[in-house]
Amino acid sequence: MDPGEVTSIHVQRAISGNRESLDWVVARLSPLLVAQARFRLGESLRHCDPEDIVHDAWIVALPKLDDLVSRDGRFTPVLLRFLSVTVLNKVRNLLRAQIRAGAAGLERDITSPLSGAVTRAMRVERDEMIRETLDSLDPADREVLLLRGVEQVPAKAAAIVLRISEEAVSKRYRRALAKLRARLPGTVFDELADESESPH
Repeated sequence: MDPGEVTSIHVQRAISGNRESLDWVVARLSPLLVAQARFRLGESLRHCDPEDIVHDAWIVALPKLDDLVSRDGRFTPVLLRFLSVTVLNKVRNLLRAQIRAGAAGLERDITSPLSGAVTRAMRVERDEMIRETLDSLDPADREVLLLRGVEQVPAKAAAIVLRISEEAVSKRYRRALAKLRARLPGTVFDELADESESPH
């Protein structure tokens, strides 16, 4: 069975209230989102915990799971896009708050703890493996992977952001995805769309 189909099945079960499937989906997607948050925080927000940001993104997403509409029968790209955009919005809000706060810095935004699903998932060993593997990528390849695979920015827009051709975007994305799939088989990277399936 296609890994994306497995995730979609678990998302459907989570929507129906199945706690084990919810834990599975959170554990499957959270390490990639933590890596995204860590890279997007950059140096100016290095004092912020990326796990807190992903925790908050799940708080936003969980009540809206039943509003998800599958794309070609798959929920993974829809949920991943929703979560990654939520992470980006939270990082932008933190940056705005830091700018407003000035040199005094920023107090961390603490939200009420989510039920154990996120907390347990955040600590899994795979989180560290994904972080290290993304760190090992060439920075340009990593940026393309985040834009195309995680945040699902269309190739044309990614090319404009990166100031390279669409062909170069596609080449870098395929190369980065192939490396990640080879190093971490059976992870969420198997579910990221190939360039032929990605948003154009």
